[in-house]
Amino acid sequence: MTSIKVEMKNGEVKEFPHTGRAGGSYTKEIRYEGGFAIIRDEWGNETAIPREDIKQVIKTCH
Repeated sequence: MTSIKVEMKNGEVKEFPHTGRAGGSYTKEIRYEGGFAIIRDEWGNETAIPREDIKQVIKTCH
């Protein structure tokens, strides 16, 4: 079970808490591609955040 928090350079915080999904060990995932941090949720939806806007990424495993 993983939760991801992205702290932006402008002070905004984007949180992607683990919400779970029935039928397996689905969890949040993060990868870095082409200048973006891409967060994928338990359902396969993705959010891409430009690297130049990010101060830090915190990944917490529960």
